[in-house]
This record gives sequence, structure tokens and C-alpha cells, in this order.
Amino acid sequence: MAWISVHESIVGPKLRDLRKRLKCSQWEAEGILCSLWLWGLTNAAKDGFLPCTGREDIAADLSGTSAGSKLSTDDIVDALIETGWIDEGEDGLSLHDWDVWQEQWYKAKAKREYDAKRKREIRKKQDDTADEPVEIAPPPAEPAPKEEPAAAPLADTKYSKPFEEFWEAYPKHDEKAGAYKCYKARLKDGFSEEEILFAAKGYAMRCQREHTERKYIKQAKTFLGPSTPFTDFLPSRQPAKLVPDTENPFSGFGEG
Repeated sequence: MAWISVHESIVGPKLRDLRKRLKCSQWEAEGILCSLWLWGLTNAAKDGFLPCTGREDIAADLSGTSAGSKLSTDDIVDALIETGWIDEGEDGLSLHDWDVWQEQWYKAKAKREYDAKRKREIRKKQDDTADEPVEIAPPPAEPAPKEEPAAAPLADTKYSKPFEEFWEAYPKHDEKAGAYKCYKARLKDGFSEEEILFAAKGYAMRCQREHTERKYIKQAKTFLGPSTPFTDFLPSRQPAKLVPDTENPFSGFGEG
């Protein structure tokens, strides 16, 4: 029996973007992902690649689970690609981070296949040499986890002027080197210095307004982490318009 893993971390900016594009509820967005991944168990390679599969193929297969929904399966597939749940490259389509999301399934599948093979070998040896002891090979060792590269020492780190402006605006000053590493990574992802500074000021204003205790304020490196929580404080992806209003810095968020 096949199964999929659904992590709580899917509830974030990407799922919110999918929900907004489709104008559906979070429940529907989560259901779409579960349907896609269940379909992926029999159609995707271990790395997530979908051989001989186009947008129309995914839409046709998902149509079987869309009974009662007013959403178009073609629109669903387009939205899944636009929000990064499905990757589209020169070689074709693939499920984004499939080997990460479904790592537990493939481990369980490999163990089940190994156990079945071991039992067949035992039965064969018992049939061939009923009086001889049976030796069972140990299970294959799991590969050692990859080590993350060590962060550069603080003393040797030179910070850019835009980052220093971000650091000054951010409400919590811990682990500056780690924050700078994430800052540069988000710039490589396509976010601008103005956007990140705008988000930091917005978050600082909310913490001040809500009297947030310091221990509950996010670390800067978490705020700028791969799940991009800082995008909750961006009204749009238009850097030229991201200068906060000094009288009402939350006008872009629809807050009074």
C-alpha cells in the first residue's frame, strides 16, 4: 500500500500564493497538493522527474479527483507551475523537491524490498541446504548526512552597506553572520535590497505595536530563511514602490 508524507511546512507563502492564484480555500489548496503527490507515486521518478508528461497529461489525470469542484484542472496545473510546486525545464516537468517531501516513503519502500529479497534468499538456502545454517546479510547502511559548510568567522565578515541598513532596522540583533548569509541568498533568489529592508521595517513596526517579547521575535536568519517568511510583509514584488509611508508604514498591508 502506497502513502505520501504531508509536512506541516507546506503551510506557508507558496501554499498561500497557490490559494490566491486559484481563488480557493486553504483546504482546497492542500487537497490539490495531496492529489498531485498521490498521482506522483506512480508517475514520478524518485527525483521527481515526470517522463513523457506535459501539462495536459497532469490536468487530465487530476480531473478524476476534481468532481464537485468549480476549478479548472488546466488552471490548477498552470498555478502549480507558477508557484513552484511543479518545475518546468528544458527536459520536461518534475515535482519540486519530490525526493525531500517523500523521502520517508522511498526509505520504507527500499526496506520492504530488501526484506522481501532477504526472505527469498533464506527460503532458497533452506531448500538447497536444509541442514546448513543460514547467514543473513546485514541491512544496507544509510548514507551519512551531508555536512553543511561552516559559516565564515564573524571577525572576517565584511557586510554590505544595504545589509547594515537592514540590520539596523531589524528588531533583534543576534547571529549577524548567519543573517548575512541568508540575506545574500535571498538576493540571489531575485529579491531586492529595498524589498528586504521594507519587510524588516514592517516587521519591526508590528513587534513594537504588539509589544512582542524579545524571545518571541524571529532571528534575522530565520526571517530571511528559505521559506521566506519576510514576504508576508511585502505588499507586492515592485521594488520601486517599496518606500514606506512615514506617516502610515502599514498602508501597504491594509492595516490602519
